[in-house]
Amino acid sequence: MTIKIESIINQWDSETNDVIVRFLNLLTLAKTRRELELALDFTPFKEQYKKHLLWGWGSKHLWVKQVCPYNGSVAEERLLIVEF
Repeated sequence: MTIKIESIINQWDSETNDVIVRFLNLLTLAKTRRELELALDFTPFKEQYKKHLLWGWGSKHLWVKQVCPYNGSVAEERLLIVEF
């Protein structure tokens, strides 16, 4: 798997950096798409991730965008993409 960061990180609140670093660690530790799916389903930080990030699956990738925790607005540009 390859992780490509495509835009800057918006630091909207004091949790943003910690949440994104934890999310990047989760991505890095997964070896396959299935491992990543399971990790995202069962992580104890899922609610924090959902507060700060929006993600979706393509046939050979996972895309991630940032979400503003104050108003729920989603950044226009992807934060990162994970290619399988």
